[in-house]
Amino acid sequence: MEWLKELLEKAKITDGKLNVDEVMEAAKKEFPKHAVPKNVFNDKCEELKTANATITTLKKENGDNEELQNKIKDYEAEIGNLKTAAINATKQYALKEQLTKSGVLDPDYLIYKAGGIDKFTFDKDNNPIGVDESIKAYREDKTMAHLFKQKAGYEPSKGGSPTKNPFAKETFNLTEQGKMLKENPAQAKELAAAAGVTI
Repeated sequence: MEWLKELLEKAKITDGKLNVDEVMEAAKKEFPKHAVPKNVFNDKCEELKTANATITTLKKENGDNEELQNKIKDYEAEIGNLKTAAINATKQYALKEQLTKSGVLDPDYLIYKAGGIDKFTFDKDNNPIGVDESIKAYREDKTMAHLFKQKAGYEPSKGGSPTKNPFAKETFNLTEQGKMLKENPAQAKELAAAAGVTI
């Protein structure tokens, strides 16, 4: 209120009267420099109320937004898990197909024995690579021979129907083994080796 005091001190008094119109005119010019008009004040108060209401609303919505963000994260994690499961299923089917082509009779068991599909190598299209090298140890293991297809049976040189491998566990026959060793020793050694027997 110093500015008003200065205005009143500078005011001219003539014949003992204060020139009110002159003081009012000076006050109107100085007032906006030192104070805010009521309508501007009211407008600013209204803007402040609106801003506070907006902040309250945003805080409330942000709480929901946080919940929504958490749901989105959960869904993204679920989608990632589903993608991984789909890729693993694709790999497993491709691997089973390749193992079957390589002569494996029970691909599921062989995959299990190997330690799962992670123990096999796949290319960028999820196709198995190096399967024969991966299963070589199992193919050579006598205890795992039942997991692989056996070679064709012995075909007698004098014609007739092919016989089963007499050295194989499923078709073991000492009489046939002796007969085969006598008639065709090379074929007998080959069938014995296929069955995991050394002669």
